[in-house]
Amino acid sequence: MNTLHEDEIEIINELYSACQEGNKEKINQLMELLVYDIEEHFSTEEALMREGEFFAYPMHKAEHDMMRQEVRALRENWKKNTNPQEISDFIKERLIPWLMLHIARWDSTTAIHLGD
Repeated sequence: MNTLHEDEIEIINELYSACQEGNKEKINQLMELLVYDIEEHFSTEEALMREGEFFAYPMHKAEHDMMRQEVRALRENWKKNTNPQEISDFIKERLIPWLMLHIARWDSTTAIHLGD
């Protein structure tokens, strides 16, 4: 599970930097990569939870679904407005705090349950 997080954090950092630079082409690429990575990450975790019969699967998945929706909405807003500040604000104010809390609350519990 940690490898999934490390890859995602690298993408988030690159996206934040691209926003700070105002590099719209790179932001386009990284937004698509982030949406893809989040889907792969969450789907992998969800498969492991189902396989391991994790007791809190519905709650953990609900948090994934909420963030999936928020990141997709961010991508759609980006396509309409191409505002790098909106993305960097989302990363700082929503995504990073959510990710830290989610890892501490859900992923660590899931890893213990799965023996990872």
